[in-house]
Amino acid sequence: MIKGDSSEYNLLEKWSKNFDCQGYYSCEIGVREGQGSKIIMDNVINNYFHIGVDPYGDIQYKHFDGDDNFHWTDSDGNILYNPDGSFKKPTYPDSMRDQMIKDFADYTRRGKYHFINKTDMDFMNDEGYKKMIFSFVFFDGPHTTKDVLREAIWFADRSAKHTRFVFDDHEHYRMDIIAHILTYWNFKTIESSTNKILLEKNG
Repeated sequence: MIKGDSSEYNLLEKWSKNFDCQGYYSCEIGVREGQGSKIIMDNVINNYFHIGVDPYGDIQYKHFDGDDNFHWTDSDGNILYNPDGSFKKPTYPDSMRDQMIKDFADYTRRGKYHFINKTDMDFMNDEGYKKMIFSFVFFDGPHTTKDVLREAIWFADRSAKHTRFVFDDHEHYRMDIIAHILTYWNFKTIESSTNKILLEKNG
């Protein structure tokens, strides 16, 4: 069973169910074990194919605004530390990537899934992807205001006339700022819950 590391996946299913991608691309930033991407691929219609972007590789990075005290614990609940004494923050190993690739082998074989083993920045700076147009994007990678805002603007510049953006863990960053900026691309907030929020562009 393909798992996720978040909640309210029922909302992602609801918002992607029979959404017409009009021949454009769908995408998830931050694939992890793959539940989000699976839900999108199983529910949207007429997407050219789905792109999953994730670097894996046990990269240490800032997860969200003010995450200085954010840390991993072991199975006994003991706090884990880095060699320098700082808190050990969650990372995602290549073994998780390899399992995800196996789990998605059928989607890949059928031309429905394209995996990009890069950071969000490396993906957005790759000339090969800058001309793509996206109609459904799930933002579930780094959860700092700066990172999500950068991603949102990049995809807004490449959004179809009818596009849906879903943001995960939006309580960890300034979603109010991001939503306001996206109004310049005609995005409006359609529905919001504790963990996920849907913005939509029409025209």
